[in-house]
Parts: sequence; structure tokens; C-alpha cells
Amino acid sequence: MNPIVLNTADPQVLLSHMTFYGLAAILNDTGHTDVRMSWTAGMQSRPQLSATGLTWQQIGETVRAHAAHQAAPEGWLAQNIVLRGSPRGVMSPRITPIPDQQWPEMQTSRHTVLDYLTRHRRQLDLRLIAALGEPSYWRRNHKGERLQDDGASRLEMQARNQGSEIVATKLRKLAETIGSWPTEHVIEGLSGVAVRDDINRNKHDSRTPTGFTGPGPTDNAVAWCALWGISQFPLAHQITHTSVTTGHLGAATSGWFYVPVWNGQWLPARLRTVLASKALREVAGDGLHANTNHPPVAHDTARRSMTAQGVTAVVRFPVHRFGSDNAPERRAQRGQILPCR
Repeated sequence: MNPIVLNTADPQVLLSHMTFYGLAAILNDTGHTDVRMSWTAGMQSRPQLSATGLTWQQIGETVRAHAAHQAAPEGWLAQNIVLRGSPRGVMSPRITPIPDQQWPEMQTSRHTVLDYLTRHRRQLDLRLIAALGEPSYWRRNHKGERLQDDGASRLEMQARNQGSEIVATKLRKLAETIGSWPTEHVIEGLSGVAVRDDINRNKHDSRTPTGFTGPGPTDNAVAWCALWGISQFPLAHQITHTSVTTGHLGAATSGWFYVPVWNGQWLPARLRTVLASKALREVAGDGLHANTNHPPVAHDTARRSMTAQGVTAVVRFPVHRFGSDNAPERRAQRGQILPCR
């Protein structure tokens, strides 16, 4: 099996890792059950994918078909609920405030989607929805007001100005755009030959990367795979605190993201296991004030555990907040590489 290398992917940019993860997940979900994820050797390491007979042509066709399928009017991305007079994507985790009398309708609509996907065994769709989270009906502040955003993944960084939200504003538009592209456009985008930011008309301050890197023109096929990469980061809800996002440390509005770099070939399932591991979290938090409750021996043990599993380094990305208080944006900054050895 000749590996497919993502030559323009930068390990110190979170967008590169998310695209790598999402692309592997899409390929795995659409029939390439032997897909393996690895990194090239050397100082300029790059992510690569291997599977029986895998070619760039197959990758392009698979991603385009996946987007076209998701753009279908009966699909979950197309499902809306009308809130305060405007349609919103019913499966978005951060959404227009929901009036008390509409919560039953919201839950019924979400359950209908989940039941349909479960019946049809759409595992990747269900994994992404679960990882994105949902509007929190269980969290309230001291005034009794619902803290809806506390049920959402920290990786879901769609700017919320003018009623925008992740499903209708980003995923739905990307699906419609990529589903209509020729396969060659998808291949050129993922291989780094060209950048086509059709949904934001290649604007210099395009928000297509959705916080995984700074604003700027971002190929739509790259962005599509990156958003599906969220599916690999499980979310754990909490009653008394903001939901815990795999791969995130620190305050909900800032903190750090972290991901591994490794030797050897991993299945997507192994990646999910390592991402969610306590050992990786401890290595990523080494030296941060948020993790001073872990004694040094815990870090040493965690590092040895990660090394035994092939992890050579952890990349940690500070998350900064930009914009106004009314419409803040969170963005992952350039990552710091923390060797495990």
C-alpha cells in the first residue's frame, strides 16, 4: 500500500490535524475499513493515509460523494426548527436561545433525527452529532437562565454573530458546495494544489477555517474534512460544569487544544482511544497551571504510557478569544510541540 501524504499539512496548525482525522473517518465510514493513519519520518513530518488500493482519485470521489449525500434535503443537516421567527439547524449545539415552551419540540426534533440515523446505522453521523454536543437544558446560572452553550464541544468555534450556527451556516453550505464540485477540485484542495473557498468567495478574512486556524481563504474540502474531524473527540456532559471536550484543557472560553503525533500505523478507532486517554491529557497539561494538581510522577507515568503506545510528541494549541463580547470568536493559535521522550 503506497501511502497518501498530505504534503501541505503543518503539524503546528490544528486545521491540519482535524482535516487528517476527518478524512480518515470519512474513508473508514464509506468502505475503506483498513485505512491506517501515520506520520512521515524526519524533521518535516506530515500526516499520511494508507489503505488497500487507495488513490487520490478514490479519495476525491469518496469525499465528494460524502458531501453530496449529506446535502440531501432529507438529511440531518437540512433539518430546521423555527426559533424566534427564524429557521435554525436543529442539530446545532449552539443556537438561538430556545423559549421554554419550545424545548419539547426541540427535543422531539432531535430525537427524530437520532432515531433515523440509528435505524440506518449511520455511525459516523451519530459520532459527529454526539461530539458536537447539544443545547444544554440542564445547566442554569444563579438567575435561573439556561446556559445553552455549556452542552457544546469546545471544538465547535463557529462565530455566532447575526444568528449564524455550525449546521446551517457552515456544514450545510460546505456539503452543498463540495457535493456539486468535480472530483478534481476535491483532489486539488486536499492535496494542496489549489485553494477554493467558494462559500466565502476567497475573502482575505474568511471564517471558513472555523477557529482551527486564523481567518483567511481555506479550501472547502479541507474545511469539510476538518469539521468531520470533531467526530473523533468524544464529549462528556456534566451537571454542575461545562461539558468536557476530549482534547481540550482549561477554561471553556479559552484554554488549550492538544493532539498526538505518533510512530506506526493507527486505525481511527485507536486514535479515538488515545485522544480520550487520561495519559495523553496529563502529558498535554504538563507545566500548565490548570494541571498543578497532578504530581510530577503522574506526568512521568503518563509519558511512559504514551511512548509505549507509539506517541512521540503532543502538540498543544493555545486558544485565544477575539472580537467583541457580543460576538466573540475563539481560535487555535500555532501549536507547541512537546516531545514525549
